[in-house]
Amino acid sequence: MKPVRGELVVVPDAEAFAEQGARLFAEAAAAAGERFLACLAGGSTPRALYERLAGAPWRDTIDWARVDLVLGDERFVAPEDEKSNVRMIREALIAHLPVAPRLHPVPFAGLTVDQAAAAYQRDLIALHGAARLDPARPVFDLCLLGMGDDGHTASLLPGQEELLGERQRWVVPVTTGRPEPRVTLTYPILESARLVVFLVSGAGKREMLDRVLGGTDRDVPASRLNPGGRLVWLADRAAAGRWAG
Repeated sequence: MKPVRGELVVVPDAEAFAEQGARLFAEAAAAAGERFLACLAGGSTPRALYERLAGAPWRDTIDWARVDLVLGDERFVAPEDEKSNVRMIREALIAHLPVAPRLHPVPFAGLTVDQAAAAYQRDLIALHGAARLDPARPVFDLCLLGMGDDGHTASLLPGQEELLGERQRWVVPVTTGRPEPRVTLTYPILESARLVVFLVSGAGKREMLDRVLGGTDRDVPASRLNPGGRLVWLADRAAAGRWAG
């Protein structure tokens, strides 16, 4: 079976999941030009992938000095908070690298969540070098995204049509639907990528992934992402279910 959009890569277990994710990251870095700009997913699913990247051989195959990393979304908490995605990325990946890549966290100190979203958009515009998105010039070389069992991706949440329909701003605050406020990138910038990889693992994601891959639910946030470049669904066997073949 083939998904309605993109390519499906199924691996047998958690170890193979982290290894394949690291391989996709390294391949995208090698294919990039003088700078490699990647958007990273937060949450628990990608942590093992980042830890794998921080070890041999992948750590030594990437020129980390030419890497810029941004976040697809962030909980609006202090960067040292245990819920912070940037803390997880620093602990799992950056702390173990021979040369630290340039990490661009969501601003926090002294700001409201609305101000933080606006400031992060300004940071991304400066990083991209333009305030307009051009299909011929993607923002990201690689965009890693997770998918929740409710079909959300980044912090684009089901049922929040104002959020899901945003096409002008690159970054918006999310103030309802989760215990803490969040800052998330929106569809236009997430879709501006040469390669988008959805990271989906665990049996708890199986039903939703089946609906998304089969096209029976085109309204959930993950289904609504339409990247300009290549789209890959990386799933372990537990999440893939009948798609594992």
